[in-house]
Amino acid sequence: MRGWLPLFTFIGALIALLMVGRLLAGYFGIELTLDSVHDFRDWIDSIGWWGPLAYVVLVVIRLFLGLSTHVVLTLGGVAFGLTEAIIWGGVGLTLSGVVQYGLGYYLGSDWVTRRLGDKNERLQRILSRSGVPALFLITVHPLGPQSPMTIVAGAVQFPFARFVMTMMLASPIRASIYAVLGGAVLEFDLWLIAQITLGCVVLMILPFLHRKTRRLLLGMDT
Repeated sequence: MRGWLPLFTFIGALIALLMVGRLLAGYFGIELTLDSVHDFRDWIDSIGWWGPLAYVVLVVIRLFLGLSTHVVLTLGGVAFGLTEAIIWGGVGLTLSGVVQYGLGYYLGSDWVTRRLGDKNERLQRILSRSGVPALFLITVHPLGPQSPMTIVAGAVQFPFARFVMTMMLASPIRASIYAVLGGAVLEFDLWLIAQITLGCVVLMILPFLHRKTRRLLLGMDT
């Protein structure tokens, strides 16, 4: 059941955001329309490089602020559209992984063990057994324990060059899932948004049907 918690959290966060948004819109007399969404895009474009820079920084520090990765990456699709959201989301996730790798590297295994408990040992075994494929799959899949894995990679001093290359390849794929959803918001087509959301949920669930992949994504021994 715990393995499905991130998925339920993601869906619940979307529903909560919609409800809060509707309440605030009604209270302040704000109308959420296609024009208002595009006005937001125009404002992001008007501030030039500050927009992408602020977004990349937000992706990097999101965990320290207690922000959901799902929501932040979806926001990128709204703010930048599909292509740029994949690029900037991928850059942000890669830099975030490097920061977390550094935390694990410099603070050491004892600190990581205190933070992650038994999961630290399991992820270490997965990383030592499967290496790059495990890191790639966990980074790509939206429900994979990416943050714990990148911290563990630093703690065990996983080869940094291979780590960065894997993150650079996998992070844009992870970001693209939410960029598609955020980009659909720009069309303001609720049926399209529902279809894309359902498709994302199906893509998230399919890997769990394979026992070895499921245990890998849940940070369990294979």
